[in-house]
Amino acid sequence: MQIDIISFTQKGAELSKRIKGSLPSSKYECSLFCASKNADLPEGITGVSESVYDFCAKRFESKTAVVFIGAMGIAVRAISPSVKNKLEDIPVLVTDENASYVIPVLSGHVGGANEIAKDIAEALNTQAVITTATDINDKFAIDLFAKKNDLFIENKDGIAKVSSKVLNGETITINMEYGHLEGHKIPMGVKVNESINANDPDEETDVCISDDNEDRNALLILRPKNYILGIGCKKGKSFEEIEEFVLQVLKESEIDIDRVGAVASIDVKKDEEGLKLFTGQYNIPFLTFAADELNKIEGDFERSDFVLENVGVDNVCERAALAASEGGKIVVSKKKGNGVTLAVCKKNWRVSFYE
Repeated sequence: MQIDIISFTQKGAELSKRIKGSLPSSKYECSLFCASKNADLPEGITGVSESVYDFCAKRFESKTAVVFIGAMGIAVRAISPSVKNKLEDIPVLVTDENASYVIPVLSGHVGGANEIAKDIAEALNTQAVITTATDINDKFAIDLFAKKNDLFIENKDGIAKVSSKVLNGETITINMEYGHLEGHKIPMGVKVNESINANDPDEETDVCISDDNEDRNALLILRPKNYILGIGCKKGKSFEEIEEFVLQVLKESEIDIDRVGAVASIDVKKDEEGLKLFTGQYNIPFLTFAADELNKIEGDFERSDFVLENVGVDNVCERAALAASEGGKIVVSKKKGNGVTLAVCKKNWRVSFYE
């Protein structure tokens, strides 16, 4: 996860370096910024000349988490013009210059701010201040459950309705299609009904988890993000060119981009700016595989000698989609356009409950 850390003083800038050095690089990629005009900035910290409002607006646009080192009031004012809703907002956190506390301000569950706060607190041997009601009352959090199971929340207004029932001590009923339940530790206050058709419950439903796009009567509707996009492209393809082609193919295939769980490609494309911007804009994980890994994928693929000569694989998009789909199957074979190739796999989905 990309985190931009912004400080406002020399002391804060030094703390930002501590945070970056303490967090696992395998999980977080941190960029450091300082908005002070007077601070003698340490190496590796970029000065901020724009307003803090514009700084934050760009992070909301690029879906980049932000950690403020300073006063809570600065953070609240800086992000206020950009805040939309809990499904779109980025994770925002605040810590004081002494690193006494780490406080998630925005997107604690869906965005992961609570998890980031706990990781920073552990790394700095300090305290995370978690204020979300389900966490402090040790209750089941439906939005966190959705995030951990890679489920798309179709109607965000249902989160509050379900959470309210949980916090009031009521049992919530979750309906899902038979065969998709993996975990055995179902939390207290949660009842799971498995049926062939999750839209035909025997009783009132609070949450419906289904691969079906029919309308539901449940308070909250969750859809699995079980489509994987395999993408190949010529070097230097722009975000706009990639986006236009991908959205066109998805529309023709009647696949909602909100149901996409990952974009996959060959590792030589891991720094391709257009692909990085596309996956960042839609908040989709970007997975890459070495040519040797892709060549091991079995299947009947549309072969390209040109691609084989240049990257060592005869087909990038279909092989990459299958490599990332964990036993899934191709539902959209290789499409070409705008110097981009695209294939879509659909993988099997399962859900687990967490303690």
